[in-house]
Amino acid sequence: MNSPKYPVCLLLLVVILSHLLAGQQQTLPSPGVPRLVNFSGKAIDDNRKVVSGISGVTFAIYKDQFDGAPLWMETQNVTADSKGSYTVQLGASTPDGLPLELFSSGEARWLGVRINGGQEQPRVLLLSVPYALKAADAQTLGGLPVSAFVLAATPRISGSITESQPAATLATTAAAGTIPVTTAGGTVNKLARFDAKADVTNSLLFDNGTNVGIGNTAPAAKLDVSGTGIFRGALTLPATATAIATAGKNSQPFNFTASAFNSGTATAVNQTFRWQAEAVGNNTASPLGKLNLLFASGTASPKETGLSISNTGIITFATGQKFPGSGGTVTSVGLSAPTSDFKVSGSPVTSSGTLALNWSIPPSTNAVANAIVKRDASGSFGAHGVSSQTLQVGVSPLLVLAPSTVQVGSGPSVSTAIYGTAEGAQGLTYGVAGNTQSGSAGSSGVVGLALNSGGAGENGVFGQTLSPLGVGVYGQKGGRSNVGAPFAGAVGIGVWGDGGGNAYGVLGTVDNGYGGVFETNTASSPALYAQNFGSGFVFEAFGNGGDCEIDGNGNLACTGTITPVVAIDNGARKVGLSAIESPNNWFEDAGSAELVNGSAVVVFRPDFLQTVNTEMNYMVFPVPNGDCRGLYVTNKTPRSFEVRELGGGTASLRFDYRIMALRKNYENVRFADHTADADPRQQMEQFKRRVHR
Repeated sequence: MNSPKYPVCLLLLVVILSHLLAGQQQTLPSPGVPRLVNFSGKAIDDNRKVVSGISGVTFAIYKDQFDGAPLWMETQNVTADSKGSYTVQLGASTPDGLPLELFSSGEARWLGVRINGGQEQPRVLLLSVPYALKAADAQTLGGLPVSAFVLAATPRISGSITESQPAATLATTAAAGTIPVTTAGGTVNKLARFDAKADVTNSLLFDNGTNVGIGNTAPAAKLDVSGTGIFRGALTLPATATAIATAGKNSQPFNFTASAFNSGTATAVNQTFRWQAEAVGNNTASPLGKLNLLFASGTASPKETGLSISNTGIITFATGQKFPGSGGTVTSVGLSAPTSDFKVSGSPVTSSGTLALNWSIPPSTNAVANAIVKRDASGSFGAHGVSSQTLQVGVSPLLVLAPSTVQVGSGPSVSTAIYGTAEGAQGLTYGVAGNTQSGSAGSSGVVGLALNSGGAGENGVFGQTLSPLGVGVYGQKGGRSNVGAPFAGAVGIGVWGDGGGNAYGVLGTVDNGYGGVFETNTASSPALYAQNFGSGFVFEAFGNGGDCEIDGNGNLACTGTITPVVAIDNGARKVGLSAIESPNNWFEDAGSAELVNGSAVVVFRPDFLQTVNTEMNYMVFPVPNGDCRGLYVTNKTPRSFEVRELGGGTASLRFDYRIMALRKNYENVRFADHTADADPRQQMEQFKRRVHR
């Protein structure tokens, strides 16, 4: 959105020479076209002070106003007067001057200037006169000398042109830039290549208008390559289309084709295996993908085999998958953590393809009433009686009837009142489950207490899961709430609190400390994630003096102020700055520009234009940086505006400006009404009363 900062006068002296074809003699063009551009500027250093005398000035021509590498560059020593004014000839540092190709395309060109290696001054748009350099093409036809179009095989000249091509045709062809090339002969549909500066021969590429072959002349597809290939980068097979709510889209396939001879039909039949990425969970909050293997014989369409790999690398086998072996000794299958109590005995694979898992020491056959089997220190198993008043066996889940200390399974190295493990392969399995049907106040299904105040790392209740989709501790009041459903089985959860239809999901209270702490070590996930599936607020925070709310549309509303805190006095103090509050949704931008002969055009920055609606009225406040008659704004368009000096003045000086424009999609919002917003403190008190009734 910057305009030129310094007054610049561009003068161009270009002598255009053209060739003349007349009479019986051909006249060749003169090579003496001076490709120089006069340029007048003002030498000012980075501190905006005038530089006089001899200075090293670097000139660069660019394609764009702000970014990009220079198309051409040179450095000259210039002599500036006491006001910093100087004049040079661009291109004078080389014998050939400015390259013709700088202006032959007809595109805009910008000139940048650096004084004594300082910062580059704002680039200046070159006017239309420099493009007259393209007129030097009159010495040539399409950039080539006239001699390039004299046929070697027919050197005879009739009048002013060759007999092989009329003058009108030659001029039209040269102007279009398509000069015919005659070779000793080539192959039809073969692409040509230069094997020397003026020698054309066949390439490896064959194009029949429908398909392209590399290394062959009978391509069977859009691209048919005969030979090996190397890709020094990712080979991407994109989706066949963009997914929509009703359908996900698979990737393009990767086919491997074998050919097998069919003795029944006496023909060769293709056997095609296909790897293909497929969408999983389309139109959900957590869509994923998987890699599937498909197969087809002959001309049939490939079908799913059942073998797939999930996004976490888990392999799903096809129905009927069996482990290798049939009653033989196979050592490649074993347990992840074998113990002396439980291991594979003999062959791990049965004749039906299942694992044969057996106890290393069989349990005792002693018949003891109300007994459980216990392994002693020697490795032997024995049946031991258990009082039904202490532990009831045969009820699922395990139920403790009387206050007692019960050890179930092999507990951890720390003291544990109840330690439960569950190794069920299928179905719903609990390590420890608590259930109460008491109507007394304060009754709990599971209560964990750690009363040793001197113990380190005590836990009242400790829950842990090694499953990526499991829950360490799960608590639920009444029936499961609907909002929990999208997260069920989606991610691993440390603690899940479900308040049912009308309660707290998770409640943290403390007299002197933090009610809740959320921490994460990841760079891509937030420490606290909150989402409201209804129409209420997503976040509410309030204290004794005010509150803040974030609604479902991402709007933040606070009864207090929005105050950025800034460090000053080298960090010794921190102070608050108040944000500007406005009835309308104004976005602002600011910048600096320079008047040249009393006027300047300022263009909006592209990124700012994406946030505001300049089709509606916007406001500009220019402030001069020097003495003048005053400034005013005119010629306001959706992309630019003009600043002029009052009274038709012709001052050349810098000025600052401030822009105020309405935010897109909020143009008509003024004094947004929050009267009907509920008081979050009243809502919380009402909620507490409903929960504790």
